[in-house]
Amino acid sequence: MPQIERVLLIFPPSTEAIGHPHECTHPLGIAYLGAVLKKDYNVKLLDATAEGHQTIEILKDGLLRYGLSDDEIKTRITDYSPNIVGITCLYSSQMPLVRNICQLAKEINPETITIIGGTHPSFLPKEVLREKSIDFIILGEGEDTLPNLLKRLERGQDFSDLDGMAFRSNSQFRVNPKKRYIEDLDRLPFPARELLTMEKYSKINLPMSVTCKSRYWAPIITSRGCSAKCIFCSSTTFWGNRYRARSAENVLDEIELLVRDYKIREIQFCDDNLILNKERAMDIFQGIIDRGLKIFWNTPNGIALWKLDEELLKLMKASGCYELTLAIESGDQEVLSKIIRKPLNLDRLESLTKSIKKLKIRTQSYFIVGFPGERKVEIHRTFSFARKLKLTSAAFFIANPLPGTKLYEICKERGYLKEGFDFETINFYKSNYETPEFTSRELENIRDREYFIFNLGLLFRNPFLFIQKTIFFLITNPLTSIEIFIYGGISFFKTVMQKIKN
Repeated sequence: MPQIERVLLIFPPSTEAIGHPHECTHPLGIAYLGAVLKKDYNVKLLDATAEGHQTIEILKDGLLRYGLSDDEIKTRITDYSPNIVGITCLYSSQMPLVRNICQLAKEINPETITIIGGTHPSFLPKEVLREKSIDFIILGEGEDTLPNLLKRLERGQDFSDLDGMAFRSNSQFRVNPKKRYIEDLDRLPFPARELLTMEKYSKINLPMSVTCKSRYWAPIITSRGCSAKCIFCSSTTFWGNRYRARSAENVLDEIELLVRDYKIREIQFCDDNLILNKERAMDIFQGIIDRGLKIFWNTPNGIALWKLDEELLKLMKASGCYELTLAIESGDQEVLSKIIRKPLNLDRLESLTKSIKKLKIRTQSYFIVGFPGERKVEIHRTFSFARKLKLTSAAFFIANPLPGTKLYEICKERGYLKEGFDFETINFYKSNYETPEFTSRELENIRDREYFIFNLGLLFRNPFLFIQKTIFFLITNPLTSIEIFIYGGISFFKTVMQKIKN
């Protein structure tokens, strides 16, 4: 192909369950790739979720789409006229939108090369390549593979041996497994945030944690991978079944840049396991203090609770931590250990959460119910455990069989998947399989009722915080607030009717 003059990297519109906040955070995946490519190419980043955040379309299966419309995306592609269009697919229900953008790019110019990446295509490359408008799939992390592919395409060289890539060859699907991973993450440049419209995120103000202490926040990732083998999660496999971390100095340099150049006041650590290496974590927190970085911070993606202790907590608080997301998953030890396979001992959580609250750190939390082999009594035990811990707030999800997970393999082997099951319509508040222990409808009703009751309970547990968060959210996100209010009303009505019925 001729010289590659322009590369367009796109984060597509997003999907969300109706009645839930429309999160909008910096797309670090394309920002990292943009930083790697910009030294050799003209690169443009398009965050279609942020740029068209108020444009909403109702989809099927209880989902909605928000972000730029197809016509607007087509106009952006036409105006830039890229040789390469790269699109990330963060989760399975985004895949139809990714597929559609590839089709739009080919309609504009059939010679445009389309390259996609992310979790869904990485685990289902052959299925995804059935869409002829998709030329290449980058499997797993792409900071090495993508530039190598572009160089070979530009020079007309063979690319068939590249690590971690899928493509078509003579009408056959070729998949080169991902074998080589970046061991020294410090060699990567910081995400190219200068190629994003940074003020959009402060204006929309819906980070992964949904609420925040400052409008001027930014997510960062200090490590890749996880040592746990939870059956519902594909992250461990996606990142190469190993844990790799940036040095504390490298992380602190990025935070300092964000504070200095973008006036950031809050950092959201989005690692799978920020504190897995305790010594490194303490160096980061102490470094925030020593460098005089006056920031707030939280962990919206969860934290390795089995590594958390009093010493860490005190340093976290001193360095600006105001909220920790506790990824507990289940309140039943048997389910946690034998079904989910998470290395967490529930016995120490009660004292741990007391220590967190004593330091006046908020506690968001994640729970998942409805695993194969989990009984109703164990599901109710999870809700009871959440109430016992007196957490600030909790998110209750329904277990869903994602691509690349052990959970999917189990459901498929046992014949639990619903007829017509489709990864691309997964909604974490709906059940996609049925087990001998419960039906989908039963599970959904239990989850909806408990979620509503628990989070409304914050009004009585901490009325000041409830009012503060509610007013802040109403002011910054009025349209989303109306949607959530309607959904909450429906959930309340269902709860009342269920109690009358029982």
